[in-house]
Amino acid sequence: MEVSASRDMRVLIADDQREVGRTLEDLVRACKHEIVGVVGSGFEAIQAYTRLHPDLVLMDYRMPKLNGATACRFILSKDPAARIILVTAWSSSDETSASGAVAILAKPIDLERLNAALNSVAETLSVPSPAETPIPEVSFQQDLIDYSQPVPQPSPVVPPSLEMSFHADAPQNHLQQSGEACALDEEKISGTRRSIRRRVQRVRVR
Repeated sequence: MEVSASRDMRVLIADDQREVGRTLEDLVRACKHEIVGVVGSGFEAIQAYTRLHPDLVLMDYRMPKLNGATACRFILSKDPAARIILVTAWSSSDETSASGAVAILAKPIDLERLNAALNSVAETLSVPSPAETPIPEVSFQQDLIDYSQPVPQPSPVVPPSLEMSFHADAPQNHLQQSGEACALDEEKISGTRRSIRRRVQRVRVR
C-alpha cells in the first residue's frame, strides 16, 4: 500500500534495533518520502543530523547510553527549527512530552498513523524557504545622459543697468533750462556792452 504526501521530505531514522529500523524505513518510503540515513543510537542521530540536515528525524525514545528524548533536546539546542518525531513502546512520560518533539508515536506503528504524522510535518514545509524563493529580475532603464560631453555652463547673470532713467519730457526740460541759461548770459553781455558805451560817451562829452 502506497500513500501520497503533501511534500516529499528527507527523513533520518534512529533506532537501536536494526529490524525495527528497517521496518520504519519501508513504511517511510511507502509514504513517498526519502530516507537519508538509518542510525542505531542517539549519538549517531546527533552526528547524522549535523551532517545531513534532514527535514525530519524519526527516532526511538528508548536507546542505550543516550535516549531519544535527550538526543532530541540536544538537536533542538543546535537547530530550533529541527522536526523530530519520537517513537516509543512505552506510555508517554513527562520527559518524552518535554523533549520538544513535534509528535510521539506509539509502537507498533501502522502505515495510516505514520502517514498522518508525516503529512502534518510536511505541511509545515509547504512554504518555500528564502533560499528556494526565486529572486525577481530587476530591469534598469539606460541612462540617457552622455557623460562624455562637457557640462554646459549657465548663462551669466546681467546686472541691472546703472544708467539713470528719465521721464519722456526730461530731455525737453533739460534743453529748455539750457536755453534759458544761454539767454540770461546774452542779456548780461548786452547789458555790460551798453554800460561800457555809456561810460565812453560820458568821457567824450567832458
